[in-house]
Amino acid sequence: MIDAVVVPRGPEERAVRRALRRARSEVAVVTCGIGADAAARAAVGIATLPLRRALATGLCGLLSPAFVVGDVLLYRDVRTQADGALALDNVLSSALAARLPGAQSGIAALTVDRIVTRAKAKHVLRERYGADAVDMETWALASGLKDAGIALAALRVGSDASDDDLPDLDSAVSSDGRIGGFAVARACARRPRAGVKLAWHGVRALRALERAVFDVVRAA
Repeated sequence: MIDAVVVPRGPEERAVRRALRRARSEVAVVTCGIGADAAARAAVGIATLPLRRALATGLCGLLSPAFVVGDVLLYRDVRTQADGALALDNVLSSALAARLPGAQSGIAALTVDRIVTRAKAKHVLRERYGADAVDMETWALASGLKDAGIALAALRVGSDASDDDLPDLDSAVSSDGRIGGFAVARACARRPRAGVKLAWHGVRALRALERAVFDVVRAA
């Protein structure tokens, strides 16, 4: 069904690799950094590989109150704050939905250039763009792989709810798309209640991500 999984480096990558090991799958893992620039660089490299179908995956923030942390979301399309909606591959997305009966399909996603850390800002983005979820990589991947003729579906798992405030994590992301553990710990220490919620929700979301990827590749 898919030739490769594209995932940000770090905990999300580790969850994906655990799923592939459990399923004894030979699906390739392609990693990228966090953010649009890192995803665009990854797309250039992916475009040179002998792939036909790829799955972009990882965690996302929830903009719609209809969804909760741990929900598996299959994107219908993705846009940026400057660009119109770009459709993901409908055939591949439908095939994935058939193997993930608990997943939420038809998701309108928004890619942004900064981590959305305040509930108020999430509400503004929801109202302005009508998006259900937000991440930092899918637009660049979808745009780059479409130009290369590679079918792409996007599966993301909600890691923070629409009403959740987060620690200020932007300072933890380096220019090359890496996230520093010490910087994350420092940001969480500044807002301990939000940090504890982030950690708890992260565990839940990563487990859901691992289960979803396992189900996809096990059925392949």
